[in-house]
Amino acid sequence: MQTPQVAQNLLHLNEPIMRALYRCRAKASDPEVLKTLSTIVARFRMSNLHVKPNLLFMALKFAARARILSSMQKYLRLIREQGLGMTSNVYRSVIAKFSIGHRGLGEIRNGRWRRSELRQVLLGFDDCKDLPPEKQYHFGSFLVRDDWQYLHGWVAVLARCKESEEVWKEWLLWKETDAFKKPKLLIIDERKEMRDSRDTPITNKSRGSYWFLEQMCYAGDMAKAWQILQEAGLAFRTLKPRVADILLGSLEHASVWNEEVRSAMLAKYDRDVGKIEQALGVRWVPGADEGEGHHELFMDQEAALERLSEQDWKLDDDFGYPLDTSPIVSRSEQTLHDAKESFHPR
Repeated sequence: MQTPQVAQNLLHLNEPIMRALYRCRAKASDPEVLKTLSTIVARFRMSNLHVKPNLLFMALKFAARARILSSMQKYLRLIREQGLGMTSNVYRSVIAKFSIGHRGLGEIRNGRWRRSELRQVLLGFDDCKDLPPEKQYHFGSFLVRDDWQYLHGWVAVLARCKESEEVWKEWLLWKETDAFKKPKLLIIDERKEMRDSRDTPITNKSRGSYWFLEQMCYAGDMAKAWQILQEAGLAFRTLKPRVADILLGSLEHASVWNEEVRSAMLAKYDRDVGKIEQALGVRWVPGADEGEGHHELFMDQEAALERLSEQDWKLDDDFGYPLDTSPIVSRSEQTLHDAKESFHPR
């Protein structure tokens, strides 16, 4: 792009350029791809050419992948200056690039964000605090709050940054919506046997209430998580084991206590003992009589103790959380959040 004429010609080739940049990830790192994208965008702007939205969105996604605060700020500002909004697909795609999934797959290539920096991206950059609300361009300023396709990802990334107060504000706002007060059945694209296995149909209220409960658990404010459980009227037996275990680890805040919770507590004890046994390299062999039995080794004890002494060993995974120091949703969950609201009240 040595001349304006070359830049003008390349402007019409933005899609081939984007495809080539995606393909080169097999050989180049994401920061290197971002650097190339930034050079292309800068050259277009120097030639007073309008940068296509898709190219800006691609640069924003690579900035999120590369964990670079300054680049996130640059491209969010350019998107705002061009008067572009973000579709729900783009919004969710950028959140996915933050790598907040509990399986840790997104962290393999680029590590984790710094919590303090991702917080700026989400809620406001330090050098933009004096700007009026209409001129703010942080990621939260592009949120369409009354659209669940935006809101569920927004709440999830806030939770992973441990922003429990922000999650709570969103919960209070969401309780005032028609989704909470006048719930509708959801039309979910799923197999018939899965649909028939449910005790009760899923509504936009139950979907949202459960999501807020789960994310508040990840945000770490257990008093508020138990309060959401009570206000939403969710049955404890419907919770995922991961979420139920987090709640059961803070029974001092329990707002609900019934047979379902007691049964879940016993099941948690069983799982916890199983984790400890696995860590120590032993398994339980039941005896002939109920309650009797013994442990036996299934791995070398020296190897088990050496593994336990490793600095990065943890009893439970904690993928998906930005770090305070230097720096994926399952298909079944995705279909739930993609579900359309029916016209039938519930």
